[in-house]
Amino acid sequence: MPTTDTMHNKSLILTIVLLCFGYFIDFYDLTIFSACYTNVIKDLFHITNSIEIQHLYLTISNWYTVGIILGAITFGILGDKFGRSYIIRYSILIYSIAIILSVFTKSIFFFTFLRFVSGFGLATEFATSSVLIAELLSTKNTTTATKLLYLSGILGGICAVYIGNKFSWQIMFIFGGIIGIILYVFRKQILESRLFLLAQNQSPGNFLLLINSPGQFIKLLKLFIIIVPFNFIITAMFMLPSFMPISFSLQRAVAILLIGFFLGNIVSTFLCSYIVNYFKDYRSFIWLTLLTFFISVPTFILVNDHIFFAYNFILGLIGGGLPTIWIQMINKEYPTNIRNTASNTLYALGRGSAVIFNLFFLSWIKNKQIFITNTIASGFIISILMVIVLLTSKNTYAKDLQTVG
Repeated sequence: MPTTDTMHNKSLILTIVLLCFGYFIDFYDLTIFSACYTNVIKDLFHITNSIEIQHLYLTISNWYTVGIILGAITFGILGDKFGRSYIIRYSILIYSIAIILSVFTKSIFFFTFLRFVSGFGLATEFATSSVLIAELLSTKNTTTATKLLYLSGILGGICAVYIGNKFSWQIMFIFGGIIGIILYVFRKQILESRLFLLAQNQSPGNFLLLINSPGQFIKLLKLFIIIVPFNFIITAMFMLPSFMPISFSLQRAVAILLIGFFLGNIVSTFLCSYIVNYFKDYRSFIWLTLLTFFISVPTFILVNDHIFFAYNFILGLIGGGLPTIWIQMINKEYPTNIRNTASNTLYALGRGSAVIFNLFFLSWIKNKQIFITNTIASGFIISILMVIVLLTSKNTYAKDLQTVG
């Protein structure tokens, strides 16, 4: 007969695997519509004008992002009230139903609404999964498991690109929905956080506790600033090729960009756990990421055909490890009763900042010199803010997660 410890370890491994598959689907869905939106809009709505297609794509994408922001905040609060495993199970079901239905609608309004619901349902995958991992494992094992979680997301993005080149968008959408339903069934076996079960906190999931004092507000702001370089890069990188001295077509440039960026993400995600565990300080890896960011942003104007791939690989190093370390810092900073609320709220703020950066870039691209000047200046300002945050932050690596009750 297996011992209790052996059974628990098996349940723990199954929990991590199911969480990783969930984030695989999250990243997959983030990629599939962008990868095939032209065919989707042509097939469903019989729109062929390229300008109209791009306009509709941006409109739908904006509503998808609104869904992510609202979903993250909503499920963040509910996760502190009803449990992490409960929320992470039902949110994936919401996504699955919406993504399958979207294949069969001919209404622009209803399709846009279903994309909003898809974003709403997937919004909590990364943050709540990271909270559950942090509350189930030791600090060292949390870093490794969170690394695997993020790597699963990257593989989801790569899978979406591959399927998009091999099969129809309908198959892409239905595949994501079916996998989500399968996850919903199996997630009945996910372990719940013992910290959550034992907690007797008042006001679980109270959003106001994140900003109820100057100290709390400053902490929230500092944690938000740490993720800004990542959101800046994932917004800027699709516009940078147009201002580089390269001869590639935009389509080929984007393909090379994605390959290099994803590979950089993978390397960064692997490196982060080793560096953080060696120095026993989350800030050690963030300093390295900041240096990479500070050097790479202003040098995009020097990138030619020969170093284009290498440059995008370096940009990828800013991703991967930074979100992995950032979410662990958040989980160390907040007590059990608002940990899920904080993690999801900061995730929502990060996604929101990407929308703001997108608006900035859209206004800058009309003039080459303005784009170059403002992009470099933005990188410099973000770097200064990051230095201030890191110099005024404490090492929370060894900080125990708070248990009340």
